Amino acid sequence: MKKKYESTPGLALLDLLSLILSYAIGYYMRFRTLEGILDEQFYRIGIVCLLLVYICVALRTDCLENLMERSYSREIALVFQINCALAVVLALALYFLHIAGDYSRMFFGWIFIADVTLMSSFRCIYKKLLRKYYSVEKFAKRFLILTTLNVAKRVYRELTASVPADYSLVGMVLLDGKEKSLTKKFQDIVVTDREHMYDYIRTGAIDEVFISVTNYPVHEIEDVILTLQHMGIVVNVNVQTFGLKTREKTLREFGSHSVLTYSANMFDSASLFLKRGMDILGSLMGLIITALLTIVFGPLIFLESPGPVFFSQIRIGKNGRRFKIYKFRSMYMDAEERKKELMDQNEMNGQMFKMANDPRVTKVGAFIRRTSIDEFPQFYNVLKGDMSLVGTRPPTEDEFLHYTNEQKRRLSLKPGITGLWQVSGRSDITDFDEVVKLDLQYIDNWSVWQDIKIIGKTIWTVIRASGAH
Repeated sequence: MKKKYESTPGLALLDLLSLILSYAIGYYMRFRTLEGILDEQFYRIGIVCLLLVYICVALRTDCLENLMERSYSREIALVFQINCALAVVLALALYFLHIAGDYSRMFFGWIFIADVTLMSSFRCIYKKLLRKYYSVEKFAKRFLILTTLNVAKRVYRELTASVPADYSLVGMVLLDGKEKSLTKKFQDIVVTDREHMYDYIRTGAIDEVFISVTNYPVHEIEDVILTLQHMGIVVNVNVQTFGLKTREKTLREFGSHSVLTYSANMFDSASLFLKRGMDILGSLMGLIITALLTIVFGPLIFLESPGPVFFSQIRIGKNGRRFKIYKFRSMYMDAEERKKELMDQNEMNGQMFKMANDPRVTKVGAFIRRTSIDEFPQFYNVLKGDMSLVGTRPPTEDEFLHYTNEQKRRLSLKPGITGLWQVSGRSDITDFDEVVKLDLQYIDNWSVWQDIKIIGKTIWTVIRASGAH
């Protein structure tokens, strides 16, 4: 019964009110007065941009939907993600308007803190009021279960344990007419039989029905659905899941067909939108540093081993997409040809090549590898969208062609400059299966907050120059 709730407009208004109040709080904490908040043009532009960015984020994501299905802790986590997305997009908007430098970082810092606090409070209070509102029988959505004997008990138990707070169960109808086979407890839940079902629904207060059947004629279910639709009743049909209990599935339109989509992981659009925003900001800053590093190390790389300063190679990205990766060249020009001679010295078990004292690495290359400087040109790959700041290691084509089915799943997210493997003692890991295990652990538990923690650990690892060969 997942749906967009009628509370969405009210929720949007509360969010907008929260942003306006937070903007005022940020201004007051910066200047200790509210006088002149709308006098200066760039502060007027700032509030307009903030509200417009929120509307864009709200339209682009599902942050206003399914309010009653989320717990209070999930609501607070969602608010934090919304505000991170607002911060990233607003920073980009002000940057391209060439007015970002007119604002104090403290000003936006207070807006962020105030809005997370106010928006979370407003949403939780609103949710509590809605729960109280729907606890009154006449305001709740009254629904009826239509099912068959073989699944009746299971469907009843599952629905009563998981139904949203704004729904109220009226009873159950067995479409196969086997009410007498139920225990006394469940017979009391059955409100009418198949023959009198439409009369009961027509004369009773029923808002929706939930249909869950097995081994029941399809044409009869079609007749039931059409009849109920003509009566103005909302019909929810439990689709066949083929016994697969994975939680990562969704019903959607695929061309002209309705399909049940299964995936090992499904990521909400709000989080992915925020991740991409972080990638853009991070890559822009990274490319500035890359330009400075090129000035310093470019001549050194060329003097020791004449040839291109940058190394490029075809790597495998998300779900098998090919792209060209860029690094500072750390090896001699004939490195790929010499790799075959060194394969028997590979320290990794599986589809990777690594050796501690690789003779193909130049002296400058050894330094930039140890300090991870060689990775900086990959910020260009991040800006292009081939990679992310945080993800899994992008394999070479040769490695990818030898992947098993399970190993392929490590490419279900964009590869990253850094990742869980890189901050877990990358040079101490000698088994590729362990790399895959860490990558899948990252994918299965992915969140924006996890990315932020990995970036923090990566910075510390680079400063210590540990874990890299």
